[in-house]
Amino acid sequence: MNVTATSTARPAAAGPERQVFRPPLAARLLSLFGVVACGGVTLFIAATAVFVATDQWQLGLVLAPIALFIGALTAYVWRDLKGKWGLRVVLDGDAVTLDLPSGRSLIHRLPAQHLTLRYDDIAAIETRLEAYRSFGMAMMQRAYVLRRTNGDLIFLFEERALATDMATSMFTAIVNELATRAGVEVRDLGMVEGRGGVLGVWGTRSADWTAPSLSHERQARLWRRAALTGSIAGAVILIAILLRFLLGAL
Repeated sequence: MNVTATSTARPAAAGPERQVFRPPLAARLLSLFGVVACGGVTLFIAATAVFVATDQWQLGLVLAPIALFIGALTAYVWRDLKGKWGLRVVLDGDAVTLDLPSGRSLIHRLPAQHLTLRYDDIAAIETRLEAYRSFGMAMMQRAYVLRRTNGDLIFLFEERALATDMATSMFTAIVNELATRAGVEVRDLGMVEGRGGVLGVWGTRSADWTAPSLSHERQARLWRRAALTGSIAGAVILIAILLRFLLGAL
């Protein structure tokens, strides 16, 4: 009698699933609304300035700089939209694909980058808090940077408006997942302070990535200032809404 031995091979262990990250649709649509709203106001004021300038040139001179200011603000919001709409991170089994638009930071002046990196080419993910003061106010954000094994740095993205009700936290999960797949740590470099310029919009400048962390006392003061700034901004928005409601009821 012939006996045939059979063996059942175990299936190969499945690798990590592919994961695709993009900023939430609500955040992208909010930026789109901001561009449309600011752009519409800019066009309206500019057209009004041109129309009235023939008869009331003084009024035209008053409206012209307002149109320029709102136009510059529109460009700022447009940059934010590009940063949110074009950002994409794809985690595969052995590599990550990064689609990083230039507008992914509103402070750092960055080129767009589109590249695929093997996980063994990643030495670490580094993060730090960045504070920016302007006119007695302060804003706080958290930047994330990928450090390659050859020492090159790739700025990934930033969380904004920390210490306020408008704080974002959309990148924490994808950063931790990337670090886990690459088998590296997320290094916290502490806090630095950059130049806030005008309202954190124009004339800003970030600290060098090698800058040392601030003292704990200085960090605590900047956290309090950022929280106070957020409270003031929220109060201004609430007052504007109440005034609009009261004026509409009259």
